Amino acid sequence: MSLASVACGDDGGAGGSSSTASDESTGDAPFDEAAVIEQAGTFATTLVKINAMPFPSQHGLADMVNVYVDAGAADLYRALALAAPVEVDLPEGTLLVKEHLDMAGAYDGYLMMYRGPAGYAPETDDWFWARIDGSGTTQETGPSGAVNFCIGCHTSAPSFVFGVAADNKL
Repeated sequence: MSLASVACGDDGGAGGSSSTASDESTGDAPFDEAAVIEQAGTFATTLVKINAMPFPSQHGLADMVNVYVDAGAADLYRALALAAPVEVDLPEGTLLVKEHLDMAGAYDGYLMMYRGPAGYAPETDDWFWARIDGSGTTQETGPSGAVNFCIGCHTSAPSFVFGVAADNKL
């Protein structure tokens, strides 16, 4: 899956608040981007963890990651096969969070994806993206900076999402 996942709570996560350091949003989204980012920040207590053990990140934003998905899309996400990716129609409102951890396993922020309505962002299969650092500050949203790097990788995956290795699924 080309994830986006969320963090907060007693796990040293982002807490419930976030501020925007470099928000690239146009403000024209058909949903409240700030509310989605805030919701993502509660991932550790409100979303379903998909992987059993943290696994290495494919990029330099984190050493290890965990993947979280909202309950309504968890079974669809679990059905994704990392070794044989296929299209999956994750519904509007799906929230994916990739929790970033350092080598010691400490929380270091997250990347999130939120499925907007049809036509919201056709170039990204209608996904909204945001990167939040370990202090809970929104570093960027949409196709910019490191988030653009994520989007670039995810374009190679069906439905813009990758799965988790079969032997690491909960």
